[in-house]
Amino acid sequence: MPHLPESMVELIINKLTTNRDRNSASLVNKLWYNVDRNSRRTVYVSNCYAISPTKVIDRFPNLRSVTLKGGSVISYPRFVVNDWDGTVDLWIEGLCNRCPLLEKICLKKMIVYDRNLVMISTCFDRFKALSLCSCSGFSVVGLSAIGSNCANLEQLDVERCVVTDHTRQWLRSFPETLSSLVSLNISCIKGIVNPTDVSQLVARCPNLTTLSLSKTVSVDTIRRILIKSPQLVHLGVGSTTLQNTQRSFLQLSLSLHNHKSIQSLALFHRIPTMLIRAFYPVCMNLVFLNVRFGTSLPSIELVNFIKQCTNLRRLWVRGVCVGDEGLEVVSNNCTLLEDLKVFQGKGDAGVTEAGLTAISTGCKKLKTLTYCCSTMTNMALVTFSKNCPNVTRFKLTITDPKQPDHMTLQAFDHGFGAIVQSCKDLIKLTASGLLTTDVFLYIGMYAERLEVLSVPSGCESEAGIEYVFNGCKNLKKVEINTCSHRDDALSAHIYEY
Repeated sequence: MPHLPESMVELIINKLTTNRDRNSASLVNKLWYNVDRNSRRTVYVSNCYAISPTKVIDRFPNLRSVTLKGGSVISYPRFVVNDWDGTVDLWIEGLCNRCPLLEKICLKKMIVYDRNLVMISTCFDRFKALSLCSCSGFSVVGLSAIGSNCANLEQLDVERCVVTDHTRQWLRSFPETLSSLVSLNISCIKGIVNPTDVSQLVARCPNLTTLSLSKTVSVDTIRRILIKSPQLVHLGVGSTTLQNTQRSFLQLSLSLHNHKSIQSLALFHRIPTMLIRAFYPVCMNLVFLNVRFGTSLPSIELVNFIKQCTNLRRLWVRGVCVGDEGLEVVSNNCTLLEDLKVFQGKGDAGVTEAGLTAISTGCKKLKTLTYCCSTMTNMALVTFSKNCPNVTRFKLTITDPKQPDHMTLQAFDHGFGAIVQSCKDLIKLTASGLLTTDVFLYIGMYAERLEVLSVPSGCESEAGIEYVFNGCKNLKKVEINTCSHRDDALSAHIYEY
């Protein structure tokens, strides 16, 4: 292949769709490396503490999109770049100085200041998308700069961040000429939203398909927005019941009868019964339902709603809201389900091994599972592995991370062994509960494609860690709660990946 002309090499590399394939191609020779270097437009940094911005920008100088993920560095503090303070300052400065064509920035679990957002809004003439998830340090001042200075803005998503608007005017920072928005998520911004401002902004953006509003937006405002935006595909709403009337909910429901485009619905905050009932007209269209952050909704109302959503592919819910009986309803009515996340509420997980068994019986197309439960058995894990062999991401979290099988009092080695043996395409695994060295032997033997392994309950010996590293050659990320004297076993393999 060294004799191939550069134009053909560029054509081949640009046909590769994953970073892993491009990384492999760049190792062929210097020509392939340089072609990948100059043509790479998108970079995802899963641990921004582990590498300096300068190295990334030197490697890929023509970036258009950057995703940076921060978070915990407690596992390997000695592998963190020196003088890194956890903020995004160095990244933004480097990108502003050397990547003028950047169009998209996604930041997760990082400290972001208003000055960073101001720099983003003024340094990139073609900037189109900003996503902030679980970030802190900024205010509506920085968001206003994005809104007022980014003339081509298509996406502004602010999710799971702590931001309060005391002015009720920050949405006015978007100029009247802005009509390019495709996605707008302001669900986590606290404070009263001016209904006129949000309605006018949405109305002048004909390509807007994703909209998540804060809990202070009234049902009447939601109805007016839906009338002006028949093209919406995803809608996220909360509700404060004080400003809504029964008539408002009825009018919303009537307007939804003619609104067939909504395929994704997120309900959060204190969901009144009348609100979820108002959305019954769109049940049959829904492929994604997210009620993870919904509270105060009676279980029977949620289960009855889900029963009507027979085309669901993705469902995110709290265990305390749905219960084992609700998961049985999901199994019977949502047979197309591919992604299920059952999260833990405050204190009580709400579901047990019975719910997992029920899901595996009816949802055999499942590919992704997050399951937080109070108890589990090896038999339920074995049953799940037989019924759902196509799962690629399996995350089990038990309330007590070192709890054994509550029926037999045995470790979960056999159950997780069945998971990794039956699910041949497993790439992410979180194993909770009492475990011994045997489970790590099973993982090393059968989980050949595993990329991410998390074991919050820990590993009892260095031999178990050795089994994993010797067998799982595709590993990218390992989180094992180890004692300090076992860190050496992890450290010995850290540079192999």
